[in-house]
Amino acid sequence: MAVSIDNTLLTFDAATGEPSWTYQALTEPARVLAASSPAVTGDTVVAAFGSGELVALRVNNGNDLWAEALSRASRTTALSEIRDIPGRPVIYQGDVYAVSHSGVFAAVDLRTGTARWNLPVTGITTPWPAGDVVYVVSKFGEVICVNRDSGQVYWIRDLNEGLEQDAGGGGFFGFFERRGKVRPIWSSPLLASNRLVLVSSTGRLAALNAKTGAVEHSMGIGSPGLLAPIAANGMVYVVTDEAELIALR
Repeated sequence: MAVSIDNTLLTFDAATGEPSWTYQALTEPARVLAASSPAVTGDTVVAAFGSGELVALRVNNGNDLWAEALSRASRTTALSEIRDIPGRPVIYQGDVYAVSHSGVFAAVDLRTGTARWNLPVTGITTPWPAGDVVYVVSKFGEVICVNRDSGQVYWIRDLNEGLEQDAGGGGFFGFFERRGKVRPIWSSPLLASNRLVLVSSTGRLAALNAKTGAVEHSMGIGSPGLLAPIAANGMVYVVTDEAELIALR
């Protein structure tokens, strides 16, 4: 299964590669240049689209089960008109977690599609649920720890605090503007050994205490990174925008 840039969910036979059913979401004139991967559990697939739609479908035939729009009613800037959900939706213990560019971070019941709670968070990353909390990174570099059941915010850590730079550096996709300043983009989080590990568009890596949000380690990795790190066999691996693979213990 894959989501195309024109908001079409494509499915293929796993044995033969032959095309199967498709699902066409609402088309959007503007979106983040990315297409989110769908999430699958049992006989249900959940896909996110550039229209801000979060849609659950039957795996076998594509019949729709429910749809939820992660979009605020009032949008005040040109960027807020982009409703996209660039990060992957995550299915965890009967709920779906996703965050949209138009400013909605939500937990949705997998069976009914009913939103359990939502928060005004603007993001382009993939949430990370773990235990009784879920972590999400805003596009402004704020790591937010939220209670999975209630949506209560436990802590917020601004990774860009004191790091703002004058506009003009870093390339078009390297920064987002906020209050006259530009701030680096941070990746989706990785939870490993009770630490949240993230990399940034300015070539920084940060490790946060998963319980308190305190920054326990920060270092330069030499090149920008937007892909979330991965962990395996006691190592953390980072792929940079310069196609460098970095292994950290």
